[in-house]
Amino acid sequence: MNSPRHLFSASTVILLVVVVGFLLRGALPSRIAIEHFDEGVYASNLVTGPEYEYRYPSRHLFAPPLGPWLIEWSQVAWGINDLASVAVNLIAGGLTVLLVGFIAARWFNDRAGIAAAALAALSGIHILYSRTALTDPLVCFWMLAAVYAIWCSLSYGDKSWAVIAGVLTGLSWWTKYNGWLPLAIGVSATVPWLFVCRDRARLRTSLLCLAIIIATAGIIWSPVWYYLPDGYAAVAANHRQYLVGLDRWPQTLWQQLLNHRILEGAFGPLSLAAAVIVVGAFSHQRDNASATPRTSHFWKLVALAVGLSALASLSASSIVLAALAVYWLWRNVELRPAESPPDEDQAAVQLALWMLIAWIAGLSLTTPLYTAYPRITLPWLVPIWLTGGAAIAWLVAGIRQTVDEAPTATVPRGTIAWATGIIVVGVAVTIAGRYWNPGSTWSVWQSHTGLADIAAEIKTDIEQRITEQGGSPRSDNYVVDVYGEPSLFFQLRQLGIELALPASNLRFAQPGLAPPTHPTFLLAGPHALRSSQFEEQLAETAGRLKLLKTYPYTPSDFVLLNQHPPEEIRQADGQQRQYSVRLYQLE
Repeated sequence: MNSPRHLFSASTVILLVVVVGFLLRGALPSRIAIEHFDEGVYASNLVTGPEYEYRYPSRHLFAPPLGPWLIEWSQVAWGINDLASVAVNLIAGGLTVLLVGFIAARWFNDRAGIAAAALAALSGIHILYSRTALTDPLVCFWMLAAVYAIWCSLSYGDKSWAVIAGVLTGLSWWTKYNGWLPLAIGVSATVPWLFVCRDRARLRTSLLCLAIIIATAGIIWSPVWYYLPDGYAAVAANHRQYLVGLDRWPQTLWQQLLNHRILEGAFGPLSLAAAVIVVGAFSHQRDNASATPRTSHFWKLVALAVGLSALASLSASSIVLAALAVYWLWRNVELRPAESPPDEDQAAVQLALWMLIAWIAGLSLTTPLYTAYPRITLPWLVPIWLTGGAAIAWLVAGIRQTVDEAPTATVPRGTIAWATGIIVVGVAVTIAGRYWNPGSTWSVWQSHTGLADIAAEIKTDIEQRITEQGGSPRSDNYVVDVYGEPSLFFQLRQLGIELALPASNLRFAQPGLAPPTHPTFLLAGPHALRSSQFEEQLAETAGRLKLLKTYPYTPSDFVLLNQHPPEEIRQADGQQRQYSVRLYQLE
């Protein structure tokens, strides 16, 4: 019979955590739906039809083609529906957990890998966005893979890894316009790393590898740049409108912290407690599985888990992890030049630390320069998981070492372990109970079906009105123009309305034009209703558009937080803010 210490290797534990990560991301699939504006842009390519070249209008301003292209293939495989549209991120999100665990174990140790994987698997914000059709979870996967490949190339002077790193960076760049960030991380980390190492041979090799990485990434990216319809200047101009400037940097940073506090919900405190529990249990079965558990050891782990959970509940888990990461990096990175060049393994670890510093510091400074969309903080979270996992593993190791040096009472095997796990989870949930309302405690599983539900109601009402007017309610016998609401457009096409069309103006309703040959309707959602341009265009139609009905619906928090600061997403009575969609008919 095998000894207990051989029952669970680090790889097995990380894989189990990855399975949990996949399950959390795929749970409650009936609540998944295309709801966010950008989701509608990325998911609607196939349904726009050949007249739009199977591309939602101006899609290139929102993202490069790789994410939407992968969504298209998912829809080809599983049909045009909500789940097929988010399947790419469900897979990429789970694989990111695996990659985080593997890289942390490779860079530091097995326990750091387990802790980092647990933090990623239970990250409420990452779970939430993995259930969407946005490009951010996918670009996080490519970025992390690219940074690791850059590390492999620079650490060991491997030119094959340099080519792989360039390809992965290119894929990241194909997914999001800031996908070149691995290059910035690699270059920014290499400068201080080479200064500390003081190894001229390493300098020449590193510069050559960096040149290969940058050249390969540029070659991979170049087709996207070449085929941009209006050139990159149009993309850059579109992005500039989201810059808030240095004067609003503190305000935007504070808003992003509040965004995290809301969107992570109870998973923030739970992720920290889980990381401590899993690493503590693994450390026990690996180091002294045949020994009797010590009371003080387990209760110190309880104190650590509860303490971190309490801090996370009072602020946010990302804040606690960021503080741990900074402290741990400060203790471990070499800041002064070495008297003699370090060996290969020591140099590799130091490079990893400098890459994490460059990643965290760079995004901490630049992210608040942009409008406080919660999703843009996802790339910042990735190095926080890696470093936070290493810090938690270090804290647990410190507890075990302190306890092992002093005699203490013992208890029957297994009892204290189970009791501790139950207590920690119970206390963490209790602490997180202050979040208890449907809109924040479990925001990760909040329903995104508000637009989908009213889309079905709108279809029924339109067909009923056509029937009452003596027409045929066939889905190809009436036109529905959807003004500035790509997610609603996707939902209508998913329901089979063949002549649902994306609209950016009301020229079809201008006075003097001939009456429509088919019943024609207009839908204006919250983005249109917030636009003064829409109201001006509506006035110019001289009453040709008759308002038939207004449909209120409740958007999810992650949509509300794109338009409102956290304190404004609830109404005075505590209920979630509502949006509405207006239905007009062209006369």
